[in-house]
Amino acid sequence: MSTKNRKVRVWGRFRPTSNFAKENIEILGDGKTVNVHLRKDPKKGVVNNQILDWSFKLDGFFNNVDQDFVYNTVAADIVSGSIDGYNGTLMCYGQTGAGKTFTMTGATESYQHRGLIPRAISQLFRQIEDRLEYSNTVRVSYLEIYNEGMFDLLGNMPEAAWNSNKDPFTSPEHMVVTENQDGVFVKGLSCHLAQNEEEALNLLFEGETNRSIAAHQLNKQSSRSHCIFTIYLESRSRTQSNAKYTVSKVNFVDLAGSERLSKSKSEGKTKEEALYINKSLSFLEQVVIALASRNRDHVPFRQSKLTHYLKDSIGGNCNTLLVANMWAEKAQLEETVSTLRFATRMMCVASEPCVNEVYDPALLVKKLQREIQHLKSELAMHDTLTNRSLISYDPLSEQQKYEIKSQVRRFLSGELDELDTINLQQILGTYNSFKDLYRELEKEVEARIREKFVLLNKADPQSIVMAQQAGMTVADDSSGVGDLEGSSFGIGSATRASKADQSSVIQLKKRERERKKISVAGSVMSPVLSGKRSSSPAQSNKGERKAESPGGEKLDASKDFETTASPVSSAENLYRAEKIQKQKTEEAHFNTPPSRTSAFEDFKMDRGSEINRILIENKGILASKKKEYSDLANQINNIKHSIDEARGKLEQLKLMREADGPVLNEDGDIIISEDEFLEIQRLKDLKIDYRTRYDELHKLKTEVVYCQKLVDQCRLKLIQEFDNWYSESFLGQADEHPTSFNVGLGTKPGIAMPITSLALEDEQEKFEHLQYEMLMSNPDSAAYYNAKMKTAKRKVFGISMGQQPSSYSRQPGTPTMSIRNKPPNMLQVQY
Repeated sequence: MSTKNRKVRVWGRFRPTSNFAKENIEILGDGKTVNVHLRKDPKKGVVNNQILDWSFKLDGFFNNVDQDFVYNTVAADIVSGSIDGYNGTLMCYGQTGAGKTFTMTGATESYQHRGLIPRAISQLFRQIEDRLEYSNTVRVSYLEIYNEGMFDLLGNMPEAAWNSNKDPFTSPEHMVVTENQDGVFVKGLSCHLAQNEEEALNLLFEGETNRSIAAHQLNKQSSRSHCIFTIYLESRSRTQSNAKYTVSKVNFVDLAGSERLSKSKSEGKTKEEALYINKSLSFLEQVVIALASRNRDHVPFRQSKLTHYLKDSIGGNCNTLLVANMWAEKAQLEETVSTLRFATRMMCVASEPCVNEVYDPALLVKKLQREIQHLKSELAMHDTLTNRSLISYDPLSEQQKYEIKSQVRRFLSGELDELDTINLQQILGTYNSFKDLYRELEKEVEARIREKFVLLNKADPQSIVMAQQAGMTVADDSSGVGDLEGSSFGIGSATRASKADQSSVIQLKKRERERKKISVAGSVMSPVLSGKRSSSPAQSNKGERKAESPGGEKLDASKDFETTASPVSSAENLYRAEKIQKQKTEEAHFNTPPSRTSAFEDFKMDRGSEINRILIENKGILASKKKEYSDLANQINNIKHSIDEARGKLEQLKLMREADGPVLNEDGDIIISEDEFLEIQRLKDLKIDYRTRYDELHKLKTEVVYCQKLVDQCRLKLIQEFDNWYSESFLGQADEHPTSFNVGLGTKPGIAMPITSLALEDEQEKFEHLQYEMLMSNPDSAAYYNAKMKTAKRKVFGISMGQQPSSYSRQPGTPTMSIRNKPPNMLQVQY
């Protein structure tokens, strides 16, 4: 991985829209340059020097591409590098509603539309399984920054890997961004151990359910906070017993979208959140500008929690990549230009990735001990070869120290002319002995002086007074006036302390306003309206419908009118009677239901047109996939015949060579003919081609099965919607065919629908049955759906058990955390 002269990579992604501003946005043929043309705003007056034409060049642009292509382009190499010890950061930046969260996490109800994080988790554990010679540990954390307060989205999980004594949902006041030699981390943020892909996805979905989401005019599910999902990786070698191992982390940063209050029409709490979001994004842009400037010494990382946490994740020794999400419509051109300007500034930030190597202290100590023992053995061998015996390199014992000290005394007294120098330990012992003897001599000299003289400290006034009282003469070297009296004492002048101002009385916090209860005023209906409502099954509520035949008994509306209405003129009574008669005629006509076949055709043209359109599209895709599968199978069969022919011809050439006798070279190897060599090469190429096409056939078969399941599912969805509509529109009518399956709607020729099983299964069982079939067609999605189902079940169980709200719950008025990944009643028909 090249690490020289690298910059932060930036890719742009346009949100798919039917109103793409082709007149204003032009993507050039190189796929890296985009031109934006703005129109003059007449509201800004005649003198308007606004720049109207812009040209931006990034590393590339995505327009109408799927999630798989985006991931393979921007994130696959970063995840692969993290296993080798390189840090990585993936950021999504853009305006609200531009698709940042979709790019990062994807649609949780669709495996095909999953985002960068689920795909990165899948790739990471797949590569870990292939690296059997390394022991890898994966940990996960999920941080949310909401209104400059940090929240642990995984704080309600039962256990944490690095913070086992942490209370659930640590409050924002106790979570602090700290730094050390290893980087930046949040004190109090839980990191959870993930043993496999399913556990990591389970943690991701758990954090997603705890995110703060609100709605405004530009986005129905707008993220109101910055969310950072971090994967920590530790890799140790199983084949080498060295103390060095690699650590890395990958940050997935889902930034909240910048908002213009004039467009989002945010008010109240949502407006306050927008102010915090725009403020933190402004600080992020200041940090990017400072990092891109070569002459800038100070980078304002500490201006916000977001920039402080990303201090070691933007440029530097980290693989940083930015995805700039844009909404390419005419109404959003100014925001698009703003996003592209930030993206170009991000490209100027330098990045020099390097491997993060760490040494284990315990293993390092063992290694150094082995190295010391090895060096001692070499020294012992060297002393033996040079006839130096009885030499020890171990630390000196007490007896050896005593002998060296005795030699030093004899050397100082003149009894010994020279000291023995055998090794370094003996020299150090000699120096220590000199130091000890010097200290002993100093103490001895001081004791002798004290025996003959009285030592007085002139810096101590009390000692001088006591000496004068004893009749001693003390020389006065000071420049004071007068003699010092022994019995006097000094009085110090107190410093003038300024009187503290009285602090203002602490005001009590105002009580928070209670939420206004929405009171629904019950409307009292007159008997006449009640009679009219009960006469129309299509207009009545679901729980109030009654099965009535045209000739059955029912409440006479005119009789109720006569008994309840007040006296009015005869003309008015006549008008109402005619109206009631007309209503009866329409009711009799409405209660005559059409046949299911004709009603089904009308339903597909009106209410079920969208589902019918999706069904037709899926049928077309299925037909094309089947044709590709058939063509590829024929190609594989032809290759198989060619392989058989090549083997037969090769066998004939071998028999001919053996019949003529073997021809050997100088080394004794058999020499084959040119025809035989070419046939062997042809056979190898055919086998490689066969294997490649067979793998493609296997993948295509999976796609065919998946498309078939989608078609069946869409057909079932269409029929169920039709049955619900038919029963609601023509309720209570006697029909010999209670469901559409009995009349053959939606079935294939020669295939009978399992009516009994469908009648016995409820909605949840149908959902699980369909999900199981889809998992069988795509086994790789098992971990994804299992993690999603576990998260949903845990949430439902927590609600049913009446769990108390967490201790860090936000202030009233904060947007509630909605469960975005709950399982739908029916899998969505998407391809």
